[in-house]
Amino acid sequence: MWYRNEYTEVGEISPSSKKLLGMDLSPYFIGVGKRLLELAPKSIMEQEQQKLKIGGTDDDKNIGTWVNTITPDKRIELTVGDAAKTQLPDESVDVVNLGLVIHELPSSAAADVVQEAHRVLKPNGQLWISEMDFESPAYAKQRSNAMLFSLLRATEPYLDAYADGFQDFLYNVVAREFGSVKISAATGRHYSMVAIKNSDRKNVGGEKDTSIVEDTRFLSNGNYALDDTHLNLWESKK
Repeated sequence: MWYRNEYTEVGEISPSSKKLLGMDLSPYFIGVGKRLLELAPKSIMEQEQQKLKIGGTDDDKNIGTWVNTITPDKRIELTVGDAAKTQLPDESVDVVNLGLVIHELPSSAAADVVQEAHRVLKPNGQLWISEMDFESPAYAKQRSNAMLFSLLRATEPYLDAYADGFQDFLYNVVAREFGSVKISAATGRHYSMVAIKNSDRKNVGGEKDTSIVEDTRFLSNGNYALDDTHLNLWESKK
């Protein structure tokens, strides 16, 4: 299962999965996701019609070309729900994916979501977390700009708490709950984290316990593992 709208990517990398459950507290996001899946077959048909230069119905002609192709997937189920209280059975899920969710939450709610993920995951199940990394030079520089960061905080009220509390979240929430965590640079300013459910190691370790957490975000010389390739505000993508 996953939270937010990465359902197409999850489906593509999980061809053997029997079911993909997407959950969001917002009916709006769930509604958008369902509508995209409904339109997906038409978007593909429309693209094929353009290639063959043949006409279709008026509805087909009004769809337009999509930036990303969304493939219909009958395994996907989207539902409104609380990530901290999913109502799913214990040990019923192989993978839980949290994509850019944690920074939206107060620290107590983030801990609740991680604990719920641990409950629903099967033994050796995996929690995937992808997030902004404020320990990366790129985001650290951005945060040092008080005016710019105040604009970000206007729509992200828990951003400071997330940035300041990252080490506590990594070691005292995820690591203590799961017992085995790997974190690496995903971009020049984002990380990817994989936590494996190991009940024998639950509630072990502590602050900066490298036997629990394998952190490869920084090279031996102290540089961040990946360069920041995000465009500046005055640049355009070619």
